[in-house]
Amino acid sequence: MRRVLAVGFAAVAALVLTACGGDSLTSADGETVTVSGKFGDAQIPAGADRVLPLSPQDADMVIATGVAPIALPSDANTLVATGGTGVWPWQADALTEMGYEVLPPDPGGGIEALTSVEDKEIPTLLFEGDAQGYLEHIVALEPDVIVATGQWNLNEEMYRQLSAVAPIVHFDQQANVEPWQDSTRKIGKALGRESEAESAIENAEAAVAEVRNAHPEFEGVRFNAVIGDLAGQLYILSGEDRGIGMVMKDLGFQLSDWARTVPTDADGRGVVSYELVGNLDTDVAVVISPAGDIDYMRGSPQWSTMPMVQRGSIVSIARNAGVPNALGFPSPISLPWGSERIADALSTAVSRVP
Repeated sequence: MRRVLAVGFAAVAALVLTACGGDSLTSADGETVTVSGKFGDAQIPAGADRVLPLSPQDADMVIATGVAPIALPSDANTLVATGGTGVWPWQADALTEMGYEVLPPDPGGGIEALTSVEDKEIPTLLFEGDAQGYLEHIVALEPDVIVATGQWNLNEEMYRQLSAVAPIVHFDQQANVEPWQDSTRKIGKALGRESEAESAIENAEAAVAEVRNAHPEFEGVRFNAVIGDLAGQLYILSGEDRGIGMVMKDLGFQLSDWARTVPTDADGRGVVSYELVGNLDTDVAVVISPAGDIDYMRGSPQWSTMPMVQRGSIVSIARNAGVPNALGFPSPISLPWGSERIADALSTAVSRVP
């Protein structure tokens, strides 16, 4: 998809430049807000209100500041996981509080999933399928500002072309690497909603702390976070600085010593060969699997004979369920939702640790 999108960006470049002229946006009084980014600083006009996030995590952070985005990013997996609405449950909860109602999917194939009860503009879905259609849709939405702190596909060339549409609030290092708190604060600053962003961060951290305080049995328990059967590979998270590893740490768990030794890729994941599966044994493991089961691992003698497997200290979650997305791509509105829903399963797994 990254290569396809790059081709799509090149194909739509003329359309982008013709439609927008490459001029920077400014507010009526000329005031702008500046935020840093890897590919360049973004100058956002004060009062910009047509906000277009390019990843679900970015959409979460925009919503957390009290702003309804003009579109919600989606893809085929998101549509399946959300029953065709393209709206994650925590997004639906927050948007409901803002005066929107999530509707069942249109049986006629329509993708509009939200209706407003207060005559507000209805967010559409930005579907990352066909590359050219995706990019043309971005142009047609006429955003004041684009938010892409969690957009994996954003590279320097894409940034150059999209910045002709609108200023782009994006990462300083790499998508999804920087703490979600920092990304939320950056988005809040860009939208002139710094106090709202800070309040959202404090509320999310308090919610996670509440789960931790309710489960003192989590304290010091060692864990591994395993991503099972992804493109034929078995992965383990090798750090506590992002995604579900960070959440587990915040709940009181400690990453296993062996996991820390596994070489990682740019996304913080390490490949575990099936010959080394036995090294995954620890107190508890969270396994993200295709369908929420571990049947595909049962043929491995090393897996089936591990003490943590035999005693049932495994929390297995379907990849297309909400919890992996809520915790793997944390935000102020996804973290409270996800941590609350995984707590009981973690408590059961910990109760079986000798």
